Parts: sequence; structure tokens; C-alpha cells
Amino acid sequence: MKKNFLTLSLFCLVIFCTTAFSACKNFSIESLPYLVAGEFVMEADSDNYSVCGLNFQFYNQSVKQVKEISVAFFLFDKDGEPARECSNRINLEIESRIEAGDSLKKCISLDRFMNQFPEEALYVDYLYVSRIEYEDGSLWEDPFGLTAFK
Repeated sequence: MKKNFLTLSLFCLVIFCTTAFSACKNFSIESLPYLVAGEFVMEADSDNYSVCGLNFQFYNQSVKQVKEISVAFFLFDKDGEPARECSNRINLEIESRIEAGDSLKKCISLDRFMNQFPEEALYVDYLYVSRIEYEDGSLWEDPFGLTAFK
């Protein structure tokens, strides 16, 4: 009985490891269709926002034209604690045609996510693209940001 349990446990472990490692290949850095960067900004007299914004950069390294992207990130204070001034996790939908090999640079207002004025700058962390919709109707998705840790 004990031998059967150990054999079954070993079999399940082998299946789990095989599945986990083969799934990781789908999210390797070499296969990413984008590069992304973002920085929290809070400057007086901005034309893009009233309270604060995100200086956002996206580079399309796929061979397809992008129609829309979904971006997710978290905001933290200087001590690494979740920001109290806003919803900590922020999701943005950005409609913009981005040709293969081109980039998008824009300042995006975060005003609608704030519930009070930040006393000091916040920090963007765990920024990732969760979905890319291409002009041809195809989709690339990484809903949990698995590529952000690579």
C-alpha cells in the first residue's frame, strides 16, 4: 500500500514538473512581442493630467500591427508599501495603432484612479502588458504577467 502511494506520488510529481517546464517556454523573454517601461510623474502645469500620470513607453517587437493593448501595474510609496492614495493595481486600455518595429510614447493620466493627492511621488512596479490585440484580429495574452518575472 505504501509502495503504491509513493509510486503514484512520484508519477504525479513527474507530470507536474513536465507540464510546468513546458508551459514556461511559452513565456520566455525571446518570445515577448513587446518591450515596456513606465514612470510615475507628478509635475505642476501638465497638459496631460491634473494630479498625476504615467510616462509610458511601448515598443512593438512583433511583425504585426498593434490595435490595442492592456497594461497592468502597481503603485507603491517610497517605503515599498502599497500606495494609499489610489487603487494599488491599475489596469489601462490603450487604443493606438503601432506598426511592427515602432514604439508608442505617451503620458497617461492616472487622475481617475486617485482618491487623494499624493504628498510625494509614487513608484511603478510590476508593469506588464496583459493583452495585445492586433489589427488582423489575433490576440496575445499574459493575464497574470508571468513574463514580468523573467
